[in-house]
Amino acid sequence: MSRLSVVHFLRANAVSFSSVVQIGDSQEVRLSARVLAVQRQFEYVDSGEFPLVFPVFTKLIPRPPVDREVVCRLNFHACPLIAVHSIRIIGISATSAVHIGSTKHVQTESRVKHIRQLTERRETYASSRRAD
Repeated sequence: MSRLSVVHFLRANAVSFSSVVQIGDSQEVRLSARVLAVQRQFEYVDSGEFPLVFPVFTKLIPRPPVDREVVCRLNFHACPLIAVHSIRIIGISATSAVHIGSTKHVQTESRVKHIRQLTERRETYASSRRAD
């Protein structure tokens, strides 16, 4: 698993909300974000208005079945180097990872609840188009 990672140029304009840019090896990457996004037609802020008890934040996420068969794989890399000339990233967000190197385990989870509070005329139109 140990190879040398060399990056000549990396530019990331925005890295936000539990995201990571990593150069090099890691044993484990765990990323998690819970986001409450409120869009209002008129500005109003009350920090205690929305408690984080929405089902999207508490519902268990079903995990895929684990294959019990043991798989052995041997990789031989003639060059012990991961070489990258340049990377330009506009942005990564909400538990995303840009990783140049090797890792054993990756676990990410992103939960987002969108609330839109618009005037009644727009609300009627939006609710008629909503699938949920």
